[in-house]
Amino acid sequence: MSISIRCPGCEEETDHDIVRDGSPATVRCCECDHIHRITITIPAIREIPAIVSSEAESKKGVIELTDDELVNVGDTFVADVGDDIFGVEVTGIEIGPARRRRASVKDITCLWTRVVDTVIVRASLHKGATTIPLYEAVDGETAYTIGEITDVGGRQFRVTRIKMRDGQVIRKPGSYAEARFIKRIYGERS
Repeated sequence: MSISIRCPGCEEETDHDIVRDGSPATVRCCECDHIHRITITIPAIREIPAIVSSEAESKKGVIELTDDELVNVGDTFVADVGDDIFGVEVTGIEIGPARRRRASVKDITCLWTRVVDTVIVRASLHKGATTIPLYEAVDGETAYTIGEITDVGGRQFRVTRIKMRDGQVIRKPGSYAEARFIKRIYGERS
């Protein structure tokens, strides 16, 4: 078995093999072979209640985290919802009645999340004076690039700008964004 801890020999966090179990345990650094003793504490695993949102639908689920973790809005995890598993992004953290942007796992009462492994990408295709709204379910990691020709909802067009969920608008040719961070793609017929 191997653990990752700070090595007094390397003065860096490295993988260590456990030579002898116990309290304290004897470990050997995999990088410099330095042997030293440490007390190994295994953090408890908690099932944190989570609200998992996918477009207009929300379901209750759980996310397994260890007691020693710190969670931030924007972090991604795997959520269990019944028999289904989803890749999710944290959008809100509840500590009792309060909302925080960052919290220790042991203080969290609920995580608010949105599904990011499959998202609905929205596009507006401009064709003269007409704007055509387009929608398509895609993998959250699908990248869209300014200036490139893409396909959304069965229509091809050249991407002219991308509005991000945080309000930023990307216009520079060659710049790109992943679908899970995009609010809307704007394009013109090529």
